[in-house]
Amino acid sequence: MRPLPFRVAAPGKLYVAGEYAVVTAGQPAILIAVDRYVSITVTPAEPAATDAPTAQLLAHDHGVAAAKRRSLGSDYALAAWLVMDTLRQERGIQRIAADLHFSSTLRSDTGEKYGLGSSGAVTMAVVTAFNELYGLGLSVVEKIKLGILASIEISPKSSGGDLAAGALGGWVYYQAPDRDSMPRVLSGHTAVADAMTGPAWLPMRARRIPTPTDIQVLIGWTGSPAETDQLVSQATSNGGGLNWDDAFLRPSAANVNSLILALADEKFPLIHAGIRTARALLTRMAEHTATLIETPQLTTLIESAELFEGVSAKTSGAGGGDCGIVLAEPTVDPATIYTTWQQHGIQPLHLNVTQLGVGLKE
Repeated sequence: MRPLPFRVAAPGKLYVAGEYAVVTAGQPAILIAVDRYVSITVTPAEPAATDAPTAQLLAHDHGVAAAKRRSLGSDYALAAWLVMDTLRQERGIQRIAADLHFSSTLRSDTGEKYGLGSSGAVTMAVVTAFNELYGLGLSVVEKIKLGILASIEISPKSSGGDLAAGALGGWVYYQAPDRDSMPRVLSGHTAVADAMTGPAWLPMRARRIPTPTDIQVLIGWTGSPAETDQLVSQATSNGGGLNWDDAFLRPSAANVNSLILALADEKFPLIHAGIRTARALLTRMAEHTATLIETPQLTTLIESAELFEGVSAKTSGAGGGDCGIVLAEPTVDPATIYTTWQQHGIQPLHLNVTQLGVGLKE
């Protein structure tokens, strides 16, 4: 058990390829962890000044009250608190009165989300705070599983890719478990330890892949936060005549696996081909499901970047606004792309891939 106070931080994420497909169990995606963070400072508990948690504070009193009511609303931090408190109880550890104080660099100065996986980062930070507080000795995979058990209580279609990127850091390969078959801890009657095992987890894979050293990752933000859950729900429930398996899932999986090999060897023509294929697959899926993924601003972000030689670009994540991602060869001057974006009202986000997953911050 770690003495109070202490601080943990979880990085945000961006999808490189495989988004939307990844919500299907066993479908692969590539993500990166980025150096913007949700941080939690864990302090001795004090009487809560508010009845409910805020963006800055999840007090011990808030968690205890929610545990008594067995209610969490749509608060990812509270869901994670409740799952971890249940695990603590199962292990026969006495509850420690501690408050969780949050800060985040995953939002703009005006509070808008950048689309960097803030919900996942919050969830992973709470899981890690409990791991440190109680000395639970959780592995990285166990942290991801606990994060998924918490997040599916609020968003059943959440793939967990943001949790994997936040837990592992760097460049990440991820396949989701079968969330539809997974027992529920908070809204059901399954013990956490039991819910962390079983056939529903068999499709899940989460591992680091080699970091390409010569690839520049450039990010632009269109200033239009996406409603991820709504977009994913629309895309996956509105068939529109699309043969989901043959026209989207299988080609996406093949493209992700080819892209991993190209990234490992830094074969730029194949990398660019993989990024453009991923964009084309998303465009096809969006057209058939009437889902707005690539907004006019995101199209401008992509097409203005690809005017430069040695560049490929696509949307990142749910689309519908938010971020676009560029993979550029080392000869490309980022400033020229950033200037072009700014002329179109697109904000460059000066982000780097972080090799550090969630953990203690000294």
